[in-house]
Amino acid sequence: MQLPMVQQSSGAVAGVPPLLAYGAAWLLTVASLLAVQLARVTEFSTTPFFVLLTIGTVFSAWLSRFPLSETTRLMFGFIDGALALFSLLGQSFLNALFGIDTDPTIETYLSLSFLWYLCLRSAVMITMSAVVFQSVPALALFGLIATYVLAVQVLWLFVLMLLAMLFLMLASHRLEWGKGTLETGYAMRTVATMSLFSGLMAFVLAPLLALTIGQVVSTFVGGVPLRAPLRPSASTETPPELQVGAGATALSKLEVMRVRIQGPAQPQYMRLESYNFYTGRGWNRGRFFQEEMVPVKQGVFELARPFQAPRNRLTTATVTLSSGWHRSLYSPGTPLRVEAPVRQLLYSRSLNSLSTYRPLGAGESYTIQAYVPTDDPAVLRRVPPTSLRFPFQMPVPDARSQNSEEQNRIATLARTLTANQPTQYDKVMALVRYIEQNMLYNLNVEPFPPEGDVVDYFLFEAREGYCVEFATALAVLCLYADIPARVASGFILSETDPATGEYIVREEHRHLWTEVYFEGVGWVAFDATRNAQAVGLGADAAAGPGGDDEHQARRQWLQRMLNVMIGAVALAILYLLVAPRLNIWQPHSVSRAQRLYAYLVFMLRLLGAPAPAAGQTPRTYLEQASSVLQMRGSRVAPLLGALTPQLVEYLYATPARHAELEPQIRHQIRQIARQTLQELRVGQLIRGLVALGRLKVYGN
Repeated sequence: MQLPMVQQSSGAVAGVPPLLAYGAAWLLTVASLLAVQLARVTEFSTTPFFVLLTIGTVFSAWLSRFPLSETTRLMFGFIDGALALFSLLGQSFLNALFGIDTDPTIETYLSLSFLWYLCLRSAVMITMSAVVFQSVPALALFGLIATYVLAVQVLWLFVLMLLAMLFLMLASHRLEWGKGTLETGYAMRTVATMSLFSGLMAFVLAPLLALTIGQVVSTFVGGVPLRAPLRPSASTETPPELQVGAGATALSKLEVMRVRIQGPAQPQYMRLESYNFYTGRGWNRGRFFQEEMVPVKQGVFELARPFQAPRNRLTTATVTLSSGWHRSLYSPGTPLRVEAPVRQLLYSRSLNSLSTYRPLGAGESYTIQAYVPTDDPAVLRRVPPTSLRFPFQMPVPDARSQNSEEQNRIATLARTLTANQPTQYDKVMALVRYIEQNMLYNLNVEPFPPEGDVVDYFLFEAREGYCVEFATALAVLCLYADIPARVASGFILSETDPATGEYIVREEHRHLWTEVYFEGVGWVAFDATRNAQAVGLGADAAAGPGGDDEHQARRQWLQRMLNVMIGAVALAILYLLVAPRLNIWQPHSVSRAQRLYAYLVFMLRLLGAPAPAAGQTPRTYLEQASSVLQMRGSRVAPLLGALTPQLVEYLYATPARHAELEPQIRHQIRQIARQTLQELRVGQLIRGLVALGRLKVYGN
């Protein structure tokens, strides 16, 4: 009575997956795609992934409607494993096909590898097990992203992925029990009920768990007690858009763009945007408004409210993008006229930034005519002091908090350094010199503590950091000295191509600097890292392009080691899949007599003899093989006839007789092997080996 039930269950497992299961797999992959897009620093087009995923899912759903043999299923399994290996080792090739820059950082590299694997394997989900397995790399991807990105959007995408995974598990469970007609409605009802119940329970229990279990876990595991946000403070506010004191950073040689500069003014930076409001932990852009630039003609735009800029401070930059997708345009200064292959351009005066709805990709170019403020000390010294342009640029002091003491310490330092300086320019330079002479430039700096003001910690405790900390400290000191300042992000122009004269801009040239406002001149750039003493990897980075060869060599070595480890894991998985079919794992040790007999059978089968039948004795099989070979006229037949009685005695002999007969048996089997190779041509030998190998793996 048990046999029909087992057969029914086996048939159910091999049943056709419902179409809604493919929809759920597509949905959880889309959630993974959006999570990766949120986690990456540079933008990339999601269209290739959507197209690849959709086509692959439709193909799998169509192919699953046909009856597939076990050999076909096994072949698709091997393809699935090969796609996983290719996604990990060949990511740079896949990225290059669609103009996506390859980030060498291990977290983002693996995240994009998981995403490529999810999209590529969507075309091999021909069984319900393969469809359900789509949730495994998706779950691993979200776990990896959670190690370096914490955003509300990622959490909601994770919930969406979990619901889709729950549906797949339930549908697979119903199919396994042979209820193929009921799995869809049951799974949908269960998912809807579980989502509503879980959401309600999370809303009710989250505050209670945070104040009980959360306190215990955070105190005894993390070492830091969990504080509930009962009152707003710098530690409980939304994380800043630009975090300061985040810890070590890595450099990348990836080329981003090439810039050709023409005109009397020679800019030092390609500017992206500015951050105007300091939070104590970092910078926010604040509220900003964007205005449309006036289209003069197709692809040519000018400012809606232009100003008369000195001709000797004008420059024209022609930018050719080399990688990535860019919705924001880089400018050498305040843009006056832009030529770009877009229909609309938006300009923010408060951020001095350009953006477009359609991102520009690798190979596209644009030209910007811009005004670059002068940095001539003689001119800037004649400019009178300027009042603060932006109110509330810094946190409001609270006399009852520790931040008040920190702010007083920073303010005292700023006043001391600028007290005897006659002009605003001299005050700024005094602050620059203090930072250059007392702070160390270090790319491997430890993360700053989660509490307190980051500038205070940088100036009085850590005394080391890189451009983010240097620019922030200079800007905040300027603000305490009543000098309008902010920070700007972009790239520094430092590497040129001798053949073309263009600037080569790489990821390692990404930079943050300070901008100080001078009335009648504009926002002038100041960089406190230029003459700072560099330590560690920072010393190599400060030496200019190519100075971080040791660091890059180490990263390349780590990448090669990672590739070797990935390859070893893939080979181990392949071995675990193939070993049971090849009978590599033997439940007991094989004697030398058995190995000799197996080798003889292998040679006989190459000549066309049948395989031994189940329960057939060696004597019976050898006599049968000898008669078959004799009918074919093979010279192996008489040799086999002479060997048969001695081999049978050898197989069942006592240990003493066994050792006496073994040399003669080995000699006779070698004669049969030589004769076999003489009779077989090269083509016949290859075809025979392939046929025997296929039978060994796939069976009859």
